[in-house]
Amino acid sequence: MTSRIRIFVVDDEKDLTDLLHYQLGKEGFEVKFANNPFEALGKARDFNPDLIILDVMMPDLDGFQLLRMIRSDNLLQKVPVIMLTAKSGVEHRIKGLEQGADDYLGKPFDSQELVLRIRSILKRLADQTNDTSSRIMLGKLVLDEEDHSISIAGDKIDFTLTEFKLIHYFLKRKGRVQTRDNLLLGVWKFDAEVETRTVDVHIRRVRKKIADSGLAIETIRGVGYRLSEKIA
Repeated sequence: MTSRIRIFVVDDEKDLTDLLHYQLGKEGFEVKFANNPFEALGKARDFNPDLIILDVMMPDLDGFQLLRMIRSDNLLQKVPVIMLTAKSGVEHRIKGLEQGADDYLGKPFDSQELVLRIRSILKRLADQTNDTSSRIMLGKLVLDEEDHSISIAGDKIDFTLTEFKLIHYFLKRKGRVQTRDNLLLGVWKFDAEVETRTVDVHIRRVRKKIADSGLAIETIRGVGYRLSEKIA
């Protein structure tokens, strides 16, 4: 018997949790809730979820604080998190992504969109787990993790070690927006206070080198960068 996907929801709004219980249950997910953020970590550890849905606006302990606790917890730190918020504004989305959220959805939202985002995140994680090859292929670009080489349409391209790490980081997160702070921490292992111009300079260099690969590093204004395939 195949085990059901486990979704853990942290939200203090009963109407919303009732709706999610119905909608997610109808999609075949096993769902458990915590209405009190202070109880959430313990309940989540016991439940061992495949994904966590986390509300930002809660009394006493907000979702950002709880997200930091999840990312510091040995049992939960790798569990994907979708954040929900009634607050508009790109600054909240950036804050959530910077602190480790995998996706961000504004309230009110369409329940079917939430389901699609859940399935998309879980599929991406499954694909990463099942991929035992040392080669990552996208567009005309092939990156080999073992020999630290990159080729485009069969021709090897010279990349510095930092440029290699940067394109590797983007390839592993294709289609997901990365803030400059994400990149500094993920590629350079620098503290977020380090000069972010470092990122911009390397992005320009990598863009030139992958110009013929069928890939593009897009600038997402006010947020960061995203690697995507060019539309022919």
